[in-house]
Amino acid sequence: MSQEKFPVAFEIGPKRRVFAQALDWIGWCRAGKDEATALKQLQACGLRYATVAEQAGFPFGAPSSVEAFEIVERIPGTATTDFGAPAVLLPSDQQPLEEGENERLCRLVSACWTTFDEALHHSAVELHEVKPEHGRSLSAMRLHLLETDRMHLSAFGPAFRQPDPAQVAEQEATTREQLLAELRAIPPKETLALRRRYGFVWTPRFAVRRSAWHALDHAWEIQDRDGK
Repeated sequence: MSQEKFPVAFEIGPKRRVFAQALDWIGWCRAGKDEATALKQLQACGLRYATVAEQAGFPFGAPSSVEAFEIVERIPGTATTDFGAPAVLLPSDQQPLEEGENERLCRLVSACWTTFDEALHHSAVELHEVKPEHGRSLSAMRLHLLETDRMHLSAFGPAFRQPDPAQVAEQEATTREQLLAELRAIPPKETLALRRRYGFVWTPRFAVRRSAWHALDHAWEIQDRDGK
């Protein structure tokens, strides 16, 4: 999808931490201390996101400046927004899926997961169990993503189940397969169900864009640690 303007939504925390989400491209979501900084961060990682779009099989032209962004939504966030994670529904998260949109979302979120997997496995092996000065060890990060994606899966109906740390690879694959199957099963034009769980209000759109953001956020964290 080549476009001159990228629609963007802002989620604004009570203490003014702001997330900028490119609405047509799940996972392309960055935060800053204010709207201008969040947009700069979003534009700065455009080339990184281009590799994700390519992985998903979609043409993508990274913007050369923040002038390429068009702000179309602003919503108040929560303490979780200020803590560092998208936390509330955008108006667009409540819109029914259009014909063929399920598959596009599936391809994009899968590309985000693959980007995380590649960053994880290409990182130095000796670092996997070592906790860095800041953040989680790579093994702990992988378990954290699995736990969170099981929470994302619950937005479609299945109850959350705590994963077994000894079977992360198997449960990771199963959780992702279930999430994609649930997403593909949503009929076009159907009103999306609202579910309140774990302090969030969920729709499938919100769950899948949050999963995509989460995978890329940690993938890029790993790449930055490795100097890539």
